[in-house]
Amino acid sequence: MTLRLATKDWALAVDGSQRDEPLVMLVAKAGEVAWCASPELPAPVLVAAVREALVAHRSRIGSVVAVSGPGSYIGVRGGLAAALGAAQSLACPLSLVGALEVIAAQADPGGEGVLALADAGRGGSFGQVLEPDLREGLPIRWLPLGRAQLLSRELPWPDSWAALRFAIGGPGAGRTLPAGTVSMTPIRDRRRALALVVAADPAPISGYDRVTADYAEPVGAR
Repeated sequence: MTLRLATKDWALAVDGSQRDEPLVMLVAKAGEVAWCASPELPAPVLVAAVREALVAHRSRIGSVVAVSGPGSYIGVRGGLAAALGAAQSLACPLSLVGALEVIAAQADPGGEGVLALADAGRGGSFGQVLEPDLREGLPIRWLPLGRAQLLSRELPWPDSWAALRFAIGGPGAGRTLPAGTVSMTPIRDRRRALALVVAADPAPISGYDRVTADYAEPVGAR
């Protein structure tokens, strides 16, 4: 009798960056969502959702991808901890992607860069500049230019952000987009956007001890 080994072709994706709407799902290599925990999943049971995915589909999971922020401090830390535990229990690669990369993936790249934004609370904004990767034969995706940054409420828009014609995401309460910047309309929800980012096969980190809550570098920081 010939035994058939299970194909480990799914990636476990864990995103706690939005505390009120954490995501735990399994993504096939082509970018389809193979399984997803309830969208109403409360953050405290995010670990339980990861456990559920492992119990039901352990034989199909070949990698783990975690969203490393910026976002909710508690949510990101919880997501990283759950992803780290899952990767170690499966002895499989672990990769990190940025929350603003997922926001940008809600729109298809055009011919120029975009500013991805998220509410940082207390009048602040998280932001990151991304450029389109339109090389033939590769998936259409956004590539981050540098790290995400935190703009506090008392600071004006950095010149590098204000120079961009397009933005996606929200800058947060009390702040409007830079003059001349147009807000892009999302064409897919956050779950589908995360699936596309995961399917782009992000590079695994070289050691699990390097997993940190790398939220954002404050604008102007050295």
